[in-house]
Amino acid sequence: MAQSMVNIRMDTELKKSVEKVCSEMGLSVTTAFTLFAKKINRERRIPFEITGEMSKETAFQIFMDGVNGFSDDFFADGRA
Repeated sequence: MAQSMVNIRMDTELKKSVEKVCSEMGLSVTTAFTLFAKKINRERRIPFEITGEMSKETAFQIFMDGVNGFSDDFFADGRA
């Protein structure tokens, strides 16, 4: 499968924090964002609620909670 590069700009401290959290889960940031993109593609929506009152940190935590909810079955069925 051909691959493309995606560049994302974010706060440096947020990036470091995301890298740490992903590492603790045994994921790279690339893998985490790929999971996010695949979930958007499959569900045709952002996989968490976005409101005007939600901070970036809260939105990220909701996203990471969703990533933590993936099971080995998710990867085994070939849809991921």
